[in-house]
Amino acid sequence: MPLIIILDDRVTNRNIFSRLAASIAEGVEVQAFGDPAEALERLAERTPDLVITDFKMPTMTGAEFTRRFRRLPGCDDVPVIAITVYEERSFRLDALEAGATDFLLSPVDHAEFLTRARNLLQMRRQAQIIKSRASFLERELEDSERSREALLRDSRQRLAQVIDTVPALISAHDRDGACIFLNAHMSAFAAIDQAEAIGRPASELIGPERAQRSLALDQLVFRSARALPSYEEEVTDSDGAKHAFVVTKSPLSDADGRVIAVLTTALDITDRKKAESHLVHLAHHDALTGLANRTLLQDRMRREIARARRGDRFFALHLVDLDRFKSVNDALGHHRGDELLRIVADRLRNIVRETDTVARLGGDEYAVLQTDVRSAEEARDFARRLIAAIGDPFRIAGEDIVVGASLGVVLYPGDGEDTDDLIKNADIAMYRAKAEERNAMRFFSADMVTAAREGITLETDLRRAIANREFELHYQPQIDLRTGRIVGAEALVRWRHPKRGLVRPLDFLPFAEETGIIIPINEWVMREACREAKSWQAMGLPRLRVGVNLSPIQFRKLAMRDLVVDVLSESTLEPELLDLEITETILMQNAEAVAAELSELRKLGVTFSIDDFGTGYSSLAYVKKFPVDRLKIDQGFVRNMKNDPNDAAIVRAIINLGHSLGIETVAEGVDSPEQVGLLRAEGCDEAQGYLFSKPVPAAEFVALVRESATMRLSA
Repeated sequence: MPLIIILDDRVTNRNIFSRLAASIAEGVEVQAFGDPAEALERLAERTPDLVITDFKMPTMTGAEFTRRFRRLPGCDDVPVIAITVYEERSFRLDALEAGATDFLLSPVDHAEFLTRARNLLQMRRQAQIIKSRASFLERELEDSERSREALLRDSRQRLAQVIDTVPALISAHDRDGACIFLNAHMSAFAAIDQAEAIGRPASELIGPERAQRSLALDQLVFRSARALPSYEEEVTDSDGAKHAFVVTKSPLSDADGRVIAVLTTALDITDRKKAESHLVHLAHHDALTGLANRTLLQDRMRREIARARRGDRFFALHLVDLDRFKSVNDALGHHRGDELLRIVADRLRNIVRETDTVARLGGDEYAVLQTDVRSAEEARDFARRLIAAIGDPFRIAGEDIVVGASLGVVLYPGDGEDTDDLIKNADIAMYRAKAEERNAMRFFSADMVTAAREGITLETDLRRAIANREFELHYQPQIDLRTGRIVGAEALVRWRHPKRGLVRPLDFLPFAEETGIIIPINEWVMREACREAKSWQAMGLPRLRVGVNLSPIQFRKLAMRDLVVDVLSESTLEPELLDLEITETILMQNAEAVAAELSELRKLGVTFSIDDFGTGYSSLAYVKKFPVDRLKIDQGFVRNMKNDPNDAAIVRAIINLGHSLGIETVAEGVDSPEQVGLLRAEGCDEAQGYLFSKPVPAAEFVALVRESATMRLSA
């Protein structure tokens, strides 16, 4: 059972490193100490397999601890990892000279910690296996009564046979650097015959540069008569391929105990290093764009925070959200959307410096960590460059696509204490930019938190309003322009807040759409509108059509046919009296699926109107493709048709388009007799607006229908 020792004067670090060490392999035993002296006392009783020590401790430095640990029996070749916050070369040299095997930079990357610890344990196990086999052979030599020469010759042969089977590069060199032995694996790697290698200098076997390093380490073994801690080395073979090895160096002694040669063992860990590197990359990068992911971004932010606390640097975090990505994704398909996301990633990469980090947090949201920021204005200039880069058109599937981006910017240390606070506040600032202007930036400020909390309060109030039935419907009459009769009404939701009174739709509907609360609200609207429309018939009113608006998110997430069937069955309203008002945005989202859904609903007998027609795509192809009964002309065109020839022409074109396809037209926002005259002249079928009535509660609407079965219209 491997034993791992954790030494750190901070209990938090001991707990973290202990949990990480325990996860390396099943059966690992972990002991943690806060006092170096106590650790040395315990280690004198039991030799560990791996030691992980903090470099800077109040009673004893990690370097001094390592020196004393190396003097303990059996601890000269135990791997030691030193952890330090210092990047200077002097600290690394101090740790290595004291006998440390490796070191990690604090704050420690968990994946790197596990990889290095696992490699050193594997190296320790391999060294013990080789040491055990060598010890076994030495004992056989001591017990044998054969002559020294015969014994040595026989032992060498058996040792060579054993060593040839070990899957490692093994060689031995004397004090002069001449090769006295190499195994079959080393012979194949160096592309030299085993017999021809004997007596040759190391430079001819492994190259001058590597030989110089290897022989210098051999001299340390000759002087100390002790094995060196294992280390990793990258080597290029005769074919030019690079390999990663874990190397150990141990003394070989003669019968008198004198060190006569150094045994070098190199275990090939190339495949494992590649696999570990790939896994580490996957754990820290976005699969679609290759950018850093949230985990890696937070790691680098923590490192920047640690550096900033030493007073030598500051940084900014830019949270980037594409403004019209969903429309592109819906119109062109997800594969084109993915292509756009990759191009955005490339543009961001081209702007940043090597010290900066670009990350994709998910969906169409990116983050850019800007390091070494000297002022808020420098961060502002950088944000403008990000917006400009994304604002340029993208060439996708032969089309120029423009999306734009909204940015939220935070500065450290002013806008947050840690990574979670900084990302949260940047997100708040980004949503403020998106809500106020789009294609713009906003720096975080404390008042944004207040606004965000108000949004949370609004969401809570809306959910309570659904449960407490605080919503009510108002109805705006729809008039047949030929007869002047009320033929239907559009159902419009209102919120009667227990404290604020009647809340304007603009104060809660956009938020409900954004948060998805619009789904249960609109379902209630449909049920209530159909129930009341059926009740009007029981009151003796004529059969009146009721229009219900559908939101894009509602149409996307619900099985509309099942809902409509359920509502009609519950209310017993005739299907042809339910008019579902949809927007052009709904039609643009997955057009094939939407067309199929509308056709299924049409079979039930319900009708469809396209709301605010003329403000979106207004494509003839879409109008022909979908089973639509009415086009509702946007009030912006109706309001100005008397004074603006262009608006009048648009209204005329929509009416002609509808009639040519057998589709009725309804003018919205009619507020003057002159507009009625113009609409009649163009052949518009129906109208609604304040000229006839504003939206009124159900009781007032019933009274309106009863008082005047025919609207008197001015010519």
